[in-house]
Amino acid sequence: MSADSSVAEGASGLLLGDAERANGVRTLGIQLGALVAFVVVWWLGAFVSPPRILPAPPAVVAVLTADVLSGQLFTLIGQSLLHYVPGLFIGSAFGIAAGFAVGWSRLAELTIGTVAQVLRPIPPLAWIPFAIIWFGLNHASAAFLVAIVTFWITYYNAEGGVQAVDQQFLDVARSLGTTSDARLLRKVVFPSALPELFTGFRTAAGQAWMVMVAAELIGAPGIGRHLWDAASFLSTDVVIAYMLVIGVLFLLTDRLVLAVQRRVITWQ
Repeated sequence: MSADSSVAEGASGLLLGDAERANGVRTLGIQLGALVAFVVVWWLGAFVSPPRILPAPPAVVAVLTADVLSGQLFTLIGQSLLHYVPGLFIGSAFGIAAGFAVGWSRLAELTIGTVAQVLRPIPPLAWIPFAIIWFGLNHASAAFLVAIVTFWITYYNAEGGVQAVDQQFLDVARSLGTTSDARLLRKVVFPSALPELFTGFRTAAGQAWMVMVAAELIGAPGIGRHLWDAASFLSTDVVIAYMLVIGVLFLLTDRLVLAVQRRVITWQ
């Protein structure tokens, strides 16, 4: 390689890096601008509305500041995580396993898939009476409801991921001597379906925060329960404060799953 070509490649690399940084700054600027615009509109609305209807941003900030200093915010987050985490991982594990089976096996499609088609239309909140009867008014019942939601999301993503595997990959693997289903699933199907599995888990992780609020209505302590108690006393500043907390937790979870996905699926 000549010196001129090395210099040219180095210059193009610098230009590409500058372009990426400029694009990153532009993206950040747009996001910050959107957030500022949202707060401005919120504040203007608060000027023409009673505080009980729409509290101003400083009132919400005051609630969050007081709860951070007292430690209540972290206590509530910890309580919610006691059923969010088990529900997310247990529901996702069963959903991925069932989805893999249905996507791969005709027998599983006719058995598990048929039962799934019957149960899928049932709303998760319809399981609340059974959650109370089976587990009581505690973290386990809330985790059960979270698991139901995450199960269906990961189930269908896993099924779709398995069915989308290129048949040529399977044919090549069989021609090279990989004939057992277990080896095909481990060596070919699972790596090929991994992007879909992460997409399903990422979606489930976000939906789990949403259903958590409803799940805590049955008595489990946490952010959702605190939010509902505040709503019953018309403490709208507390309600909005913890709505924002849920939004931030949703965002942090989504970014964490995305970061893991990028490290695991390096070929994307």
